[in-house]
Amino acid sequence: MTTGALACETREPSAEQIQALLVRKPEILYAVIDSHPAEFMAAVDRAARASQGVRQARAVRSDSLRIEDELQHPKRAVIDHRAGLGNPHAPITIVEYTDFECPFCRKEREVLAELFKHYGDSIRLVVKQMPITELHPHAMDGALMFEAVARQDPNSAYKLYDDLYEHQERFVKDGQGYLEHTIARLGVDVPRALRDQRSDALRAVVAADMAEGRAFGFTGTPGFLVNGVTLQGAYPLQAFEQLIDRQQAMRALGLAASPGTPR
Repeated sequence: MTTGALACETREPSAEQIQALLVRKPEILYAVIDSHPAEFMAAVDRAARASQGVRQARAVRSDSLRIEDELQHPKRAVIDHRAGLGNPHAPITIVEYTDFECPFCRKEREVLAELFKHYGDSIRLVVKQMPITELHPHAMDGALMFEAVARQDPNSAYKLYDDLYEHQERFVKDGQGYLEHTIARLGVDVPRALRDQRSDALRAVVAADMAEGRAFGFTGTPGFLVNGVTLQGAYPLQAFEQLIDRQQAMRALGLAASPGTPR
């Protein structure tokens, strides 16, 4: 006797059939979830973590490719006649686009302080202004006051920079009043600083900084240009160190490109 397949053989439904059934009767799926809520939530959590990991990996790869391109084709900020902190002839220039009410900018001040401890005269900082006025009502006043004080004395401007981030809560609360109180303590010419703060000339400086930052792709603060390589957001100390070390090594080998025109 030849053995053949049973005529009434049970077959597993296809994936398409299961999907069609669940679309017609979603209460089946709801019942399964209700019966196993912990397992369902664990599965959702695993899926979310996996998806996040993929997105992060793609973002890291994209960031790495961009940095490699900018190491060869660096961008250039207009920093002539702008107040700088540190060695004016330093081989590494960090340009910061900042907002004195931004909590992330405040956090990065600590990172910058560590970089100065580590690299000393090999780096300098040039602060430019990018007040996010839609979020921070006193940011424009802070930006203009920094530039007004910088016209008198760059060192006093960076003391103001430190003070505003160290006491950011008070600046957020008191605004212009806190600015005037602080510059009086710094010993600058207060009436002159107030006149300059209100001047069209300094408003044009801040407007140019904001336009330049946007041209470099900065949509928020902080934004950094490290010898022509852009870093958007609050990067950790290690990210700056890796980039600076790479740039110094390229410079030692004669491979460092000169910052080009803004693009």
